[in-house]
Amino acid sequence: MEWSKIKTIILIILAGTNLLLFSFVMRQDLQTRSAQRQARQEAISFLENNGVSVAESVIPQEMSLQPQQVERDRESEPELAQALLGSQVEERSLGGEVYRYHNQQGYIQFHADGAFQGEFVEGAFPLDTMNIRDYSVEIMKRLQFQGEIQTVTGDTDAGGDATVVLRQVWNGVPLFDRQVTLTYRGGSLVSMTSGRRLTGTPQADESRQSMEVPTALIRFYHGLTAMGDVCSRIDSITQGYVGGSYSPGPSSLVPVWQIVTDTGTYLLDTITGEVTRMESGA
Repeated sequence: MEWSKIKTIILIILAGTNLLLFSFVMRQDLQTRSAQRQARQEAISFLENNGVSVAESVIPQEMSLQPQQVERDRESEPELAQALLGSQVEERSLGGEVYRYHNQQGYIQFHADGAFQGEFVEGAFPLDTMNIRDYSVEIMKRLQFQGEIQTVTGDTDAGGDATVVLRQVWNGVPLFDRQVTLTYRGGSLVSMTSGRRLTGTPQADESRQSMEVPTALIRFYHGLTAMGDVCSRIDSITQGYVGGSYSPGPSSLVPVWQIVTDTGTYLLDTITGEVTRMESGA
């Protein structure tokens, strides 16, 4: 048999084999998707049968967030302090892994668990004609704290006294327990209190995995009833992170759902399934 004919036969066999493999993979993918859709619908039906309504559009299509680990970046803290305070700073150790940085503008101090606070000389950080919301967001960028406004109270005019609460965002994802309160007096920033921030750059934690979406829905219901709470409607679900308990070495960022219902707001740990009430204004 001529080599050209043998070559043609081999190519036909290879093409046929590839087609069979492609068909197998597609069939497996369709079966997986079908099973996922069925599990999703069964979870929705479970909620509805127990008196909790939820629109399909409210439920995330997938668990887009996975656990992270983050380690304190001590070397960056003097640089952040100088960026905030505007000139050379002096460092002072307060013990317990707490460091304070200060100059003629005031001080900022950082703790190992991400807590921070600062006090500033009145007039050192004036609003001038800038909007208090925009100024708050911009001043926090100096600390590499990408913030979104949560609340604004008081007199927001340039010469008034007011407080602004911002929550940190990382890669577009809210960090529900990372926030800070900025206090303004006489039209200038005078303090940062109740602050908590990321201490470094998060890295994937492959030792743990988030549960599937249908499982999370059912675990939320059971967690809610275990607390003695009830709701009749889920209004929204937002994926984000909270920090794990601090210990020396890397700390964790835990993926959670913020679930807003008609009776309250809750956080669902998508690894353990634990449900907690979210404080008003948090």
